[in-house]
Amino acid sequence: ATALEALATLSPSAHYASPLVVGLLPRLLGRAGAAAVLLPHSAAALLHGLAAVRAVPPPEACDGVTPEGLVQKMLGSGLPVELGEAASVLRSCAQLGQPAAATALLDACTVEHAEAVAFADPQTIAVLLWSLLALRQHSHALLLKALDAARVTAFRLPAQLCLVAEAALMLQLELPDAPPLPAEMVRTAGQLWAKSHFLAAEAAHGTAQAPGATLREVSGALDALGLRHGVQVHAAMYVLDLVLPPEVTGGAPVAILLHTDADMLQGAAKPSSDLVGGMQVKIRLVQSQGWVVISVLEHEWAALSSDAAKVHGIRE
Repeated sequence: ATALEALATLSPSAHYASPLVVGLLPRLLGRAGAAAVLLPHSAAALLHGLAAVRAVPPPEACDGVTPEGLVQKMLGSGLPVELGEAASVLRSCAQLGQPAAATALLDACTVEHAEAVAFADPQTIAVLLWSLLALRQHSHALLLKALDAARVTAFRLPAQLCLVAEAALMLQLELPDAPPLPAEMVRTAGQLWAKSHFLAAEAAHGTAQAPGATLREVSGALDALGLRHGVQVHAAMYVLDLVLPPEVTGGAPVAILLHTDADMLQGAAKPSSDLVGGMQVKIRLVQSQGWVVISVLEHEWAALSSDAAKVHGIRE
């Protein structure tokens, strides 16, 4: 499990279909399936690895082992699940779109877990807060404890601050009655978050001045339809790949989001259009701010055989 976790950490391009993962994952899940129970750190590492390579393998490919089954095997060990392990598992469940697995773990959380939040490290608090909000576990006792702890925590690492920034937006839009995080914390986190989004969008799709192939083609299709639009626009707290303003749509503004394979779950026993949890959160929060969101999957766009087909696809 640690090998899969390390592979995904050291090689961000690793995914379900990459040769190393193809060779490692079936054996690993086969062993996990054969085990009556799993040590908490092993289950947490395995789920983290699956989330990092965006893999929800179909049950027939892994001896019936599912994320929920892994959580149940972890709980079946009878060993205490440390708060950091629980936070990691919850984030993995959110990224893999596995709310049932998260609920199974949360149902097993104890008073000791809630009390431990006040003494947790910044990484655990940031991950726990984001995960509970992403999973919409608004009434769980751990969320109140995580909020209290976050308000007095000095988050310093970029990854922590990005989680805090999106958590603050989820609080604002989906839990408005909850006391907000400190304004200065949100401002600092938001600035870093915006910068990270611009860099990620540039890496995935290029810029308005130097667009990548898909961004250029979708923009060209909109031009062919006579639809004025913006490219790589910072709006609704995110970078939106293409934007049609209300005066063009005659109603709500429209955001067109382009999705590479890195945005999608791989090897899932579901349609290949299933997006990772982080992208689902983005769409959810943009929609909650009054936008219509249209997702364009790059592999489906590339399959359109002609410019006319692409213009037709955008019109549809």
